[in-house]
Amino acid sequence: MNLDRCLLFSWIEEDNIQKAYFRVRPLLTMEGDVRAEAEQLWPSEGCLRIVPDRNELHSFKGRMRSLGCWCTVDLRGQPADAGKIRTNKNFNPAKGEANQYILYSDTVKQLPENSFYQIVDATAADYSQACEKAITPCFYIREGDTLYGPVRRSAAELPAPASEASGTLFELPCPDGETRLILCMDDAPAPVVPQPAEKPAAADKPAPAVQEQPVEAAPAAVEEPQPAAVAESAPEAPVAPVEEASAEPAPAAEEKHEEPAPLPIGEKLHILDENKGHEQTLRELDKPVSKGANLLNQRESRPPRPQPVQQAKAGQLGGTPLVPTTLHPSTPQPKNRLQELATNQYSLPYEPPTGNLPKGIRMQEVHNPVAAACTNLRQAWNASEAHTQLLDCIFSLDGFRHALESRLCKGNGMTLMQKVLRDRLQDLEAERLTALCELDRAHRDTDAYRKELLEGMKARLTKETGDLEAARTQAEASVTALKAELNALQSQRDELAAMVTQLQQDTLPAETTRLLTEAQMLAPSLGAPLRMSPAAGTTVPVETLITRMTDVLAASGLSADRNTAVALLALLALCPRFGVVCPSVAPLATLSRNIAAAFGWQDSYVHQYSQEQRPMVTARPVDAAPAILMTSLPNYAPIQGVSKVLLSRNVPGMVRNAAYDADPWPVLNLPALPYVDEQQPESAEPVSAASLAAMLTAPEGDQQAIRTVLEPVLRAAAPLSGAARRSMQRFISICAPLMENGFAAAVDWAILLWIIPSVDRAGRHYAAVKATLDEYPLSLAAL
Repeated sequence: MNLDRCLLFSWIEEDNIQKAYFRVRPLLTMEGDVRAEAEQLWPSEGCLRIVPDRNELHSFKGRMRSLGCWCTVDLRGQPADAGKIRTNKNFNPAKGEANQYILYSDTVKQLPENSFYQIVDATAADYSQACEKAITPCFYIREGDTLYGPVRRSAAELPAPASEASGTLFELPCPDGETRLILCMDDAPAPVVPQPAEKPAAADKPAPAVQEQPVEAAPAAVEEPQPAAVAESAPEAPVAPVEEASAEPAPAAEEKHEEPAPLPIGEKLHILDENKGHEQTLRELDKPVSKGANLLNQRESRPPRPQPVQQAKAGQLGGTPLVPTTLHPSTPQPKNRLQELATNQYSLPYEPPTGNLPKGIRMQEVHNPVAAACTNLRQAWNASEAHTQLLDCIFSLDGFRHALESRLCKGNGMTLMQKVLRDRLQDLEAERLTALCELDRAHRDTDAYRKELLEGMKARLTKETGDLEAARTQAEASVTALKAELNALQSQRDELAAMVTQLQQDTLPAETTRLLTEAQMLAPSLGAPLRMSPAAGTTVPVETLITRMTDVLAASGLSADRNTAVALLALLALCPRFGVVCPSVAPLATLSRNIAAAFGWQDSYVHQYSQEQRPMVTARPVDAAPAILMTSLPNYAPIQGVSKVLLSRNVPGMVRNAAYDADPWPVLNLPALPYVDEQQPESAEPVSAASLAAMLTAPEGDQQAIRTVLEPVLRAAAPLSGAARRSMQRFISICAPLMENGFAAAVDWAILLWIIPSVDRAGRHYAAVKATLDEYPLSLAAL
């Protein structure tokens, strides 16, 4: 269901009263309960942070609080590019902002009267008590098998049995802990409430009663407060139309024209009643002001007219003033300083003097502010403790950061990483423009494609009908042939039954004896067996694997980000063996068991710490879980199809052996771990090895760009084997689409796992390698 185009029955709450933060939780649409779908679209808890629309910046807090706990989110009729739901740039669960998406407040509205109705179990006579339980503006009362209503909460009266209507009833568990019955009726009519009879308008009263009042007493008739909309429109009438009405009477045809009923004077208006709809309020506002509101029409008892003021020219008056005033047009302010600077440059160009200077003019030296600033900057930069203050001041200047980035990205000042990323950005922009052109072409060809599709479907249906007729005839002919084959198969069945009897009596006992003999040979002749029994696993998406790895690291007391989880999963999927270096081995072993338990690999995970232990893998079922061997031995026997994790207390003990010298493997260097509590998840479903292998199906990426970025580091460090370099490049291709910061973070992790362990800290290549790691913070920190 596309929730971006629906009317959502929602729960609104103010989760931070001090800062007036509101959020809304969609619960229901006309088609059904959408809480589960909302949690998938807008984590967490399926809530959206409400931000004020630009049209209600000052009234946002009051209007949100006036809605109460229930509202609707109206996303119907929104254009595709409106973007009413967007990503929350302030999303940070660590600082209390757990809502990942925002919603603009102009879509949050009060509950309508003709879409959602609550069904309240009560008696029709107790409708006043039912009004206190109802949450919707209009609701129904269910008494036994009879439905009464609809009843409006604001003007409740004894309801009548409900008329026949079509709708959908849903049982909705609400966030306040109660379960309510909500009836959804699309475009249902609202209940009609009788309105009190309006008082006669002041214009309908006898004319002498109005004209007998003197002009000074006339304001007493309008002292009663009026609605805001009428008060704003009343002062515009008594200025210019009075003179025209007294000078030139209206034609007879206009006198016979029926004018709408004027607004009453001196009486309280009911046109802005809260119970009336928006359209009804606009129709009642569309009336002229009563002639009694214009005090200049009262000619009797009028004081002598003062001398007329000299009429000003047509272009000097603004409307209301009766005396000519000088208008001062305001110069529109530019939107930003860049526009102001460009405007001044085009409007006031610099023109050098063309004539000779007069004699006796005083000349003075003009100091160049740029030269003075450069001199002062060099002097201040000599003080090392002033560097931070100077940089903060320079970067605070408007436009300096943009000018500096554009200057650094020109010519030879660009780094290899920046050049590769710029080339990728240009390729993406070209692909985007190509996609836009193809999209426009597809829009133009929609009608032709639809017509061609209908004609093709018609021809296909005609052909399929003919084929079905031919197939029916052929099937009838095949029935006869199958009957003959059935008789032949029955005779073969009798022969096979005789062969089975013979096998059970002679061949089966001998084969059973042979299998038992081979089963005894599987046991190792020396040492204790470490059996790995992979269970049948299930296929899990890559994002679920990353989330599960991040959760188990956090549950074990480690602060691990997404990139660490992606790197561990990529090592398990790509490398048949990799090393882990940690000063505290016991917490590391507990962490490894927690990871195996979280992924359902308890039966296929073993830890070898003695030479007498012999790892053995049993028969693997279809879609089996991976077999993982963690060994603390410097030398081990290779086993086909088993991922090996090598443990060591320090780097020299791990990497200084013949196997590592011939083909270096990645080594993950971890700090000393604190106490790790062992986790026991409840029946974790095993994850198949195919789920890890799915990460290897990622595209290879731009191998030339990877080689270009790694070339300076590989040239400075000890050379790797060809297999190790291919594994390193494949690791970057797998992790770049999944890690935060993408390509740059994947290169940093690859250098940390392959190159840093092979660098001898006391060797001559240390300084050269460190000079190439300015753009890789993880690798630089490891050195």
